[in-house]
Amino acid sequence: MGKIEFEIWGLQLLEPMALILNLIMCFQSFHHYREIKNSFVSPFSSYFGNFFLFISISTFFAAWSHLFYNYFGMLGKIPGYSTTIVSISMLEYAMVIYFYPKGNILLKSIILILMVNAFGLLIFELKFLWVAIHTAIGIVLFLGMPFSFRIIKGEEKASFFFWGFIFMLMTLPVELFRLNLHSWFQHQDISHVFMICALYCFSKGVRLTELMSSQVKV
Repeated sequence: MGKIEFEIWGLQLLEPMALILNLIMCFQSFHHYREIKNSFVSPFSSYFGNFFLFISISTFFAAWSHLFYNYFGMLGKIPGYSTTIVSISMLEYAMVIYFYPKGNILLKSIILILMVNAFGLLIFELKFLWVAIHTAIGIVLFLGMPFSFRIIKGEEKASFFFWGFIFMLMTLPVELFRLNLHSWFQHQDISHVFMICALYCFSKGVRLTELMSSQVKV
């Protein structure tokens, strides 16, 4: 299924739905970033705030890189790809603090290595695959698996973080099999809707975690 093409002021533009949905994620993520920054000061919330901040930057650039792809090509994807890698690393750091409040130097070192490798692969070959792999590793190893094990053991209920992981996970088969419902709602658009749901779940997870933590301290 081909990309939607349209013309404005003589410009040959692409993918209006990708523009709209990325901008929705941009404003949504920045809103969550401001909420967290103004309400909480723990290292956990700080990393999650940075996650939302970099996601807002990433989706802002992604919106325009889709629209002006005919003019900037893959070079226009660099800002979005780069900030996505950083944002996922921030999510990973936040989850390490969530599961290991006293810190875990080994996991933090692994996160840094994964981030550097992702950037190295992008320099070697500029393609979304490296970003997708880095994202998949982050949400599965640092979010999905730890929560799944805790839920199976009965140590934790299926929280907003877990459902955020499920929504993020649902983007993988959509992208892998390129599930297109309509020319105006292609696989990338479906993935963006799942991501919007995931971002909401993550923001609720941060708020509830911080509120529960404050109650415990009291």
